[in-house]
Amino acid sequence: MHQDIPSYPQFLNESSAAKYLGVSVKSLQRWRFERRGPAYSKVGGKIVRYAVADLNKFFDQSRVDHAD
Repeated sequence: MHQDIPSYPQFLNESSAAKYLGVSVKSLQRWRFERRGPAYSKVGGKIVRYAVADLNKFFDQSRVDHAD
């Protein structure tokens, strides 16, 4: 396998991104409408794609850390 090509997808469609985060597609759609949630790209003005790096960043930023 070529070393420059990652073995995991860099971009996910809406359904795969929802599964990755453990939320519903409707939640992602609502978050986009409300201008919150993970960053995304629109290809051709219609096709929504999420970068795995952005999903990880969103997940990390959503972390609640309880101090003892």
